[in-house]
Amino acid sequence: MIKSLTLHVHCQGHPVGRLEFEPKANAFSFSYDPAWEKQPDSFVLSPHISFEAQADSLVVKRFLENLLPEGRALDIVAHTHQVSKNNVYALIHELGKEPVGALSFSPDIANPAQYEALVPLRRPISNKELSSRIRDRETTPFPVWDGKVRLSVAGYQDKLQVLVEGNQISLADGSLASTHILKPESQNRNTPHMVANEHYCMTLASALGLIVAPVSLRRIPEPILLIERFDRQLVLHNDTQTVMSVRRRHVIDGCQALDLPVSMKYERYLGNGRDVRHIRDGVSYEKLFKLNTFNDPLAAKLAILRWALIQLLLGNSDAHGKNISFYVRGELLDVAPFYDLVSVRIYGKNIDQELALAFGDTFELDDVGAFDLADFAQRVGIPAALVSREMTRLAKAARTWAPKIAQLPDYSPDERVFVEEIVALVLKQASHFLTIAPQVPKIDPALLA
Repeated sequence: MIKSLTLHVHCQGHPVGRLEFEPKANAFSFSYDPAWEKQPDSFVLSPHISFEAQADSLVVKRFLENLLPEGRALDIVAHTHQVSKNNVYALIHELGKEPVGALSFSPDIANPAQYEALVPLRRPISNKELSSRIRDRETTPFPVWDGKVRLSVAGYQDKLQVLVEGNQISLADGSLASTHILKPESQNRNTPHMVANEHYCMTLASALGLIVAPVSLRRIPEPILLIERFDRQLVLHNDTQTVMSVRRRHVIDGCQALDLPVSMKYERYLGNGRDVRHIRDGVSYEKLFKLNTFNDPLAAKLAILRWALIQLLLGNSDAHGKNISFYVRGELLDVAPFYDLVSVRIYGKNIDQELALAFGDTFELDDVGAFDLADFAQRVGIPAALVSREMTRLAKAARTWAPKIAQLPDYSPDERVFVEEIVALVLKQASHFLTIAPQVPKIDPALLA
């Protein structure tokens, strides 16, 4: 009987450590390679898996499960490899070559030289093949290509990790890694034009001064969204399109930063039923702001504030703890570029509209007023005047940029009509911001206690 199993953990060919799993006890352990700790650019897996102390089994398991896809994508992975969805070790074993961040998990490659010896491999995808696969998603799971699951990033939506070189989209193997996340249109009839929705919201957020992952919209002829991976750095050939190598950067999401399981990515992780709505132990703005491992606390808190406010401006009720990430530098964190910015409110009652993270005690977008934002400021430990200032800045910029971005040539006529509806929502929210922003610093702190 096998007592324990081992996966070697590497970063760009350098040994980081060993992941041990005892199947019968369902117990995980992780130990860093002594040489890794001495590397000048080394980093911890997360603030809760430190160099100094051995992490508890459940801490390691929570870190690993947050690397995995969710929903139907997880069902596909489990079915394809004939393993239980609860078998975290087996899933990491199958998907560990290229998860989010800089780590690779392998049972075989214990020697960095073997990693370096791998040659860069590309498996080109033609527009015709990609179009066919998008149309056939009901019968052929989108993440499975050439009999192999090509998805090891978290989230519910159909997506694919791809290498983009100019107009050519490929699957990457060997020493190469993906450079982009590809998202086709949603199959959910309740959420039409999701590609245009995310493209517009991400582009607007960038224009408003937020640091976001660059996005582009292509047609093959179906619309696809390409999101540039911010956990990848490219070395390009002289022609500026051919990728010579891909350097991976380590990032973790909000759940990993807070040592919470994926099931607690919503603040009300048990739902909003009468008997459980008061339980709010999941990810919250307060928890994110009070992380004590920021490299630059002031810059990090300003970035998180802008991330919180843009959700109100866009009507993105589904901004949860896995929709924010952090670069890991040594043992400290920096806020990474933002992603998954969409307007959920635009879909109305077809989609749950409760805010994933509350402002004060308020989980309803329409109910967020000056008192709630003052309460929010006090709970997260930032000046109410700063909240007011950023609301005003974002609202004024939105009034300028929201209509302009809707006129980009990227959108089809139907998409443009849809995007104009988002513009109307954003302008309405911007007016609301400008009305209540001056009131936020005037709320008596004694009323918030």
